[in-house]
Amino acid sequence: MSNRNQNKKRRGIASVEFALILPFIMILTMGFIEMGNMFSTWMSVQKAAQSGARFASTGIGDEEGNRLALIVAETQRWFSRGSEEGTQIVVKSWPTAVAAGDGIANDPGRPCGLVEVDVIHDYHPVTPIVGALFPDVIKLTGNDRKLNEPWKPCDG
Repeated sequence: MSNRNQNKKRRGIASVEFALILPFIMILTMGFIEMGNMFSTWMSVQKAAQSGARFASTGIGDEEGNRLALIVAETQRWFSRGSEEGTQIVVKSWPTAVAAGDGIANDPGRPCGLVEVDVIHDYHPVTPIVGALFPDVIKLTGNDRKLNEPWKPCDG
């Protein structure tokens, strides 16, 4: 067999091997992109919860009676994805520094009590290949608890 025929054969084999491996490389690449995007979104959700809890612990808005709305607004401000659609913010509190029981929903609490901010975000996969392998919506959650500062004298 001539050298020329062997070169053509090798190129043909390389083309077939590449065609067989290409789908796996594409899936792997799309998976890395999707996981990076999902991790970035989760970090934004976690940062929003931390910032909301930090703001909640200051007691700002207590005198005016709009503290809960200010906490939600601060939490939304830190959520860098810019999409409040599919994002739920839950604020709850406990009257003491111990989180016993479920807590009081939609209540930022009193001085020296415990406050928790939960952020639940519906993540939709962005890459078509990975989107076909995973559910349409993945719930990403972030939460943080802080002890409220004593902006008024503490109870008990």
